[in-house]
Amino acid sequence: MTDSPTDRWPRIALLDPTVANQIAAGEVVERPASVVKELVENSLDAGATRVHVLLEDGGRKRIQIVDNGHGMDGPSAHLAFARHATSKLHTADELMDIRSFGFRGEALASILAVSRVTLTTRRPDVDVGVRLSGGGGVSMREEPAGCPVGTDLVIADLFYNVPARLKFLRTPATELGQVLRFIDALALARPDLHLTVTHNGKRLADYPPDPDLPRRANAVLGRETAGRLYPIESREGYEVTGLLSDPGLDHAGPSQLVLLVNGRHISDRTLQHAIAAAYGTLLERGRYPVGVVALQCPPDTVDVNVHPAKAEVRFVSSQAVHAAISRAVRGMLAATPWIKAPNPDAPRPAPSAAWTAGEGVTDVETGEVLPSPRSSWAASSRPSWPPPKSSGLFRGDSGWRAPGSGAGSSSPTATWTTSPDTVTEPLDTAAPLGTFASLRYVGQVGRCFLVCETADALVLVDQHAAHERVLFERFVQSFRQGGFPSQQLLIPETVPLAPAEVAALIEADDVWRPLGFDLEASGERMVRVRAQPSVARALDLGAEVKSLAASLLEGGRGQATVEKLERVAATLACHAAVRSGDSMTAREVAELLGQMDGVDLATHCPHGRPVVLRARLDEVARWFHRT
Repeated sequence: MTDSPTDRWPRIALLDPTVANQIAAGEVVERPASVVKELVENSLDAGATRVHVLLEDGGRKRIQIVDNGHGMDGPSAHLAFARHATSKLHTADELMDIRSFGFRGEALASILAVSRVTLTTRRPDVDVGVRLSGGGGVSMREEPAGCPVGTDLVIADLFYNVPARLKFLRTPATELGQVLRFIDALALARPDLHLTVTHNGKRLADYPPDPDLPRRANAVLGRETAGRLYPIESREGYEVTGLLSDPGLDHAGPSQLVLLVNGRHISDRTLQHAIAAAYGTLLERGRYPVGVVALQCPPDTVDVNVHPAKAEVRFVSSQAVHAAISRAVRGMLAATPWIKAPNPDAPRPAPSAAWTAGEGVTDVETGEVLPSPRSSWAASSRPSWPPPKSSGLFRGDSGWRAPGSGAGSSSPTATWTTSPDTVTEPLDTAAPLGTFASLRYVGQVGRCFLVCETADALVLVDQHAAHERVLFERFVQSFRQGGFPSQQLLIPETVPLAPAEVAALIEADDVWRPLGFDLEASGERMVRVRAQPSVARALDLGAEVKSLAASLLEGGRGQATVEKLERVAATLACHAAVRSGDSMTAREVAELLGQMDGVDLATHCPHGRPVVLRARLDEVARWFHRT
């Protein structure tokens, strides 16, 4: 007997609604923090100004959200638990003008499918509220309830009927941490809200309304962190505001970087890349600043409907958004407020001339000037390639030498082997903290660190990192005089890439030719490198070409040029700079410190490592129990 076609090929049938809701819950309800996010955003859409979050066992056992929004009547409350039921969207045209947090109409139906739910709510125009209760996707039971205006929603026993999902939840501490991270981000996004979090009866967070973002940051992030955040602002094209840390306060990965788009907390690679690229060589690769960045843009220029949990967005013009974010961050970095404005009363300098038109790399797609955050690019002296050794400290065959010294010089030899007596000028106590030449040089420790002092501080300078930054700036200037020279490879090197990366590279020859590369396509998934920058033979050629392709896809031509330029210049500076272990005389130190004053961002080397560390003398005194 043979099987009939019906037996061999199952028929298509509609899913049972309960099963469909449990499947939808797999997209929307990942963990307790997902539930909190959906319900709190519903509270905000209901006009709430106070939202209280109460948890038990990290949210696994119980989640309660209490708000003072406008509440619901009985029929609306029932309908809220039906799939695709929402008060925030009625026509397809409205999808391009989303101004609310929740609009899919799936959250409550999905939550009800995998938990036990009790909803108590009242509108302001009635005296008696309504209470609904149910679980597992079944019909809700209704009864009248005396309650304040607003909504009180309890989610108990999350995933009680889906044990396969329950076992993937982490420890209560981990789940609680995810909830607190969301509430902290919301507190920064909406300083006007009163937010609280209580866990197992203990109040963990209480953020009263405070419209002042720095004060709100102090409450959310703590005084030590908030004290190292500086405002960013740009209103060209898009409105960008927020607070970001000085380069010395960074984090591995972007987890401490809160990104907001039209008030919505998101995770977006374009924004993350724009911020990291703006910091450039002030941060080590893979490190990100700490803070909050808020982007305001017209709703029709951003699609918030690309992720089930609305955690990601898509922009109509990611290039324009990238440029707007970078512009705002670079403005703060150019002012270097962590150096030049040590107290609130100190005037903050305007961005240097390097940020004026014509002084940066021009994005061929938008016409916008995209300089790196290095104001010293606009230095009055623009040396030719290679930078002349008479312009500063450079390594020679017989060690470090002063301008005019060494072989071929007509002047008497003046190698710096003098005694290490202090030769700096008397201390200028009125000088800002960023004036390196005013430091009083004390001596060298470990043939690596320069010990200096001011009237009230001990200052340590990493000689290699400091010289790297000085040379880096000089190499960048030389590039802008006409590009890096190129060296043909005896045997071309092939680099495997994705088809999109190959296409991006081949179309952007105006980006990589000035950098000293000569590339050609070798099929859809390969490029052949025929030449490389002759001044950077130590580069990992394959890695550099791959990163250039990634930059083109992520940040556009202008930003890709900046990133590659910085990488090549940083490698050159590292190889040419005075090294750890080299002795330096007081005269050499004095010249190096003087050169650092021509570099506004001299606090970090081109690889993001700190150049200078300070300790106030009263702090040093405490080390020795003198205070």
